[in-house]
Amino acid sequence: MTVAVCATVKNEVEEIAELVQSLKAQSFAAHQLVIIDGGSDDGTLEALREATRDDDRFLVKCAVGSNIAAGRNLAIAETEASVIAITDAGLHRSTNWLQSLVSTLESDPSAAGAFGYVLASPETTFEAALGAVVLPLPHQPRPERYPPSSGSVVFRRSWLDRVGGYPEWLAHGEDLWLDRAIWAEGGFFRHARSADVGFRPRRSAGAFFRQYFNYAVGDGQAGMLWAKHLIRFASYVLGVILLCLWSAVSLSVLVVLMGVYFSASFRRASTMNRLAAVSNPVRVLALIPCLRVLGDLAKMMGFVVGATRWRPRR
Repeated sequence: MTVAVCATVKNEVEEIAELVQSLKAQSFAAHQLVIIDGGSDDGTLEALREATRDDDRFLVKCAVGSNIAAGRNLAIAETEASVIAITDAGLHRSTNWLQSLVSTLESDPSAAGAFGYVLASPETTFEAALGAVVLPLPHQPRPERYPPSSGSVVFRRSWLDRVGGYPEWLAHGEDLWLDRAIWAEGGFFRHARSADVGFRPRRSAGAFFRQYFNYAVGDGQAGMLWAKHLIRFASYVLGVILLCLWSAVSLSVLVVLMGVYFSASFRRASTMNRLAAVSNPVRVLALIPCLRVLGDLAKMMGFVVGATRWRPRR
């Protein structure tokens, strides 16, 4: 069995040193490490070449104008490895990250792949609140229903070939589309506990809005998660109706429903406060409803935009 690690980057010069050092420090040595730059203009490509020049396993290429899916497919095509691990810059990995992925995959020959959860690694009050809103705690997801993020996943090459790789026609949500394509073919993934990675949430409300708007555009364009998005629209319509009725009963019902809706994020808040280097617990609690609603607005707007671009595809 041969193992390759593939990654794509663009304008992430500040993350390059940690990415390369993390991959070099893995207890399991990949046979090849392929990194595709999507056309950076901030010095990312030069930093990559400098950081990897002392390790012949690295292959760095530039593909100007390529999206994430195209970059990943190009990286995969550059190696003949039978097992392909995919990751991103900006993630915190343990030195056993790759070993855990590969060992978990080897433990079940029928599995299409193995994955680690992407967990919040906040540093500020805002990031702690956002982490509580958008990312799970390690014990919360159900592994059999968790769609692996391409920040921490390994595939058997045969499965990537079977479904045709990442969808290059999709600018966002390409990893979810690939997961669903593999599930549709009867494939499944195993969770590798030591392959969980830390991710620092977006630093501002604007960056968060753009991130989830783009995710939802991908959902709409690919025809994914229609039921979840329609439930979100219906929930807000119900909330507006209850607010417009403006009676003791309707407002009471609205408050109860809001409490239930925000409860999972509130329960994660104490953990996020402990993880953050600097965090104000009161501000975190105050920010959670605001960020949850902002994220929902981003998703609803993005889904509508994406749905106008929808075309039936395999």
